[in-house]
Amino acid sequence: MSILAHLSDLHLLERDHHKRPSYSRRRLWFLSAGSPLDAQARMQRAAASLHAARRAGADHLLITGDLTEDGVAEQFEVLAEVLHNSGWDPAHVTLTPGNHDGYSTPGSFARALEGPLRAFKPTSGAGAWTVLAGAVIVPVSTMIEGQWFTQASGVVRGEDVLAVRRLASDPISRGRAVVVAQHHPPSHHALMPVEWFDGVKNAIAMRDLVLERTRVHVLHGHVHRTSTKHFCGRAHAQVFATASVRDEFHKGEALRLYKAEDGALLELALSLPVPQLQAARLLPRPELACATVGS
Repeated sequence: MSILAHLSDLHLLERDHHKRPSYSRRRLWFLSAGSPLDAQARMQRAAASLHAARRAGADHLLITGDLTEDGVAEQFEVLAEVLHNSGWDPAHVTLTPGNHDGYSTPGSFARALEGPLRAFKPTSGAGAWTVLAGAVIVPVSTMIEGQWFTQASGVVRGEDVLAVRRLASDPISRGRAVVVAQHHPPSHHALMPVEWFDGVKNAIAMRDLVLERTRVHVLHGHVHRTSTKHFCGRAHAQVFATASVRDEFHKGEALRLYKAEDGALLELALSLPVPQLQAARLLPRPELACATVGS
């Protein structure tokens, strides 16, 4: 059995972002969508959430993308600072990039894993996976490098789906939940105009894998709200989203906890809001609407 903590959408800023050229400042304003450009406040929210996850006794932390606001090198340095100050052992942390992390120079996340985030590369780099008592954690990047910042699209790459399928068939995953950490959800938007600028190419490939293998689960962010999806006939949910640390921290919804046991994830409830977190308890299984094949 393992306890997993799930955070997403930190949207961290560098401290001196106000010194940027005018174009770059306008990009930040657009991407923040009305949220205050307060670097210190965002760092404090991230730090409090990381502390709460540790206080809850989680064995492993997954942060599913939009780690930074627009992926400049200085923002990844801030992320490294917050993570190292949190006391989390890098071996127990998995990071995945989101669309916001790819709006600067292509390859910025990969360079960060070679630089300020190098301690997290073994658990977060391409091809990495982490074996716990109750789960195997697999980071998958859905980021599109160099995408124009007015689009928020992602992509599920065929080679990543194949790697997860192979891992789910490997003896190492027997009796364990296979947990895919990615930023975008494994689904499409119902409206084509929305799908054009905020969709996920090849999303159904990962959705089909989840349908095929009951032990495969997806933890994601991007939607900035908490959601849980299970498929008809399944005893447990397999797709989980968590709310944004940047935008939903004060509602106490930015941290989710799960118990990984016997090939399944079961959600745990926080007993107190994140800043005053003391313990967690198992949530009763909710009555969830079945996900349709086309969702």
